[in-house]
Amino acid sequence: MGAFKQFLSTDVTVVPFVVNKSFTFNGSASFVSNNIERLIGSNIDPLSSASANNRITSSISSSQVYNSIKQLYYTNYIPTPPQSQAPTPIYDYNGNIIENYITTATNTRFYNYEQTSLFQTNSVNYSSNYGFERYFPTESSARIGVISIPNDLFGDYINPNTFTYQSNTGTVFNILDNGEGVLYRSGSTDHTGIINYSHGTIVFTSSSLLSNFTSSGNVTCSFQSSRTIFETQYKCTIRPDEFNYSFNPSLQLTGSAVFFSGSTWTDYPLLNPGTLKDFATSSYFDPYITTIGLYNEAQELLAIAKLAQPLPTSRTTDTTIIINLDR
Repeated sequence: MGAFKQFLSTDVTVVPFVVNKSFTFNGSASFVSNNIERLIGSNIDPLSSASANNRITSSISSSQVYNSIKQLYYTNYIPTPPQSQAPTPIYDYNGNIIENYITTATNTRFYNYEQTSLFQTNSVNYSSNYGFERYFPTESSARIGVISIPNDLFGDYINPNTFTYQSNTGTVFNILDNGEGVLYRSGSTDHTGIINYSHGTIVFTSSSLLSNFTSSGNVTCSFQSSRTIFETQYKCTIRPDEFNYSFNPSLQLTGSAVFFSGSTWTDYPLLNPGTLKDFATSSYFDPYITTIGLYNEAQELLAIAKLAQPLPTSRTTDTTIIINLDR
């Protein structure tokens, strides 16, 4: 048996809780079994046979991969039309060059999901402490490499500074994430591509890296995912004057019982629920709580919370039990 008490709005709190988990995948078979796709994008005719066949683990054509990545992440950084241009120097007050960048007209009306507010340019000649180059190849038959991580692995986003990619086939590549959405080769300042943390998408534009990107040999990928779960907290408060009566049937007297008929109690050979044994009526006797059930408005049981050990109620102070549910 049990007793019911209505929750107040102040008794229920929903709190977001961020959890992280690290993943490491070794070998092409591990990529495939976890639905991590390695895609090749090519700047070629989408109707050509090469476009249909130039891929690794996906049915998406290489032309579709190339144009999708270009549209999503690079459109604002590609000159219109694409052209070669000498870098423009920026001088300090003493006449020393502090930056080199290329000014070009771009399609600035597109949104490219930048992961940083640092200055970015399409120029591979760009060198500065205040930004980086966001190069995308546009020449005929240009190729890019893409790693697509499924949402059930990266959660809400990949944690910055946690992504690594290694390829030990032929030339050894160890690619790291700088925390600003930029990929670079370990031991070098050369940028090899970009990573979009909230999309789980990694793009390689380095031609040297693409030379063995399609290999089915020894490749390793690791990252840390982040996911927000919501913890609902129910505060069950028992005041000193509440729930001081036990519903345990073993406390009730046997041998006499009553049945209410009209305005009088009539004896019947049944258990009398209103008569307790002497020790149960003592001021020193307090009932113990062992289980809490959560019910809806129709008094349907939705969840059960079991206490680690029976908890006595108090006749002098409030007793509060916190129930946490994660979803």
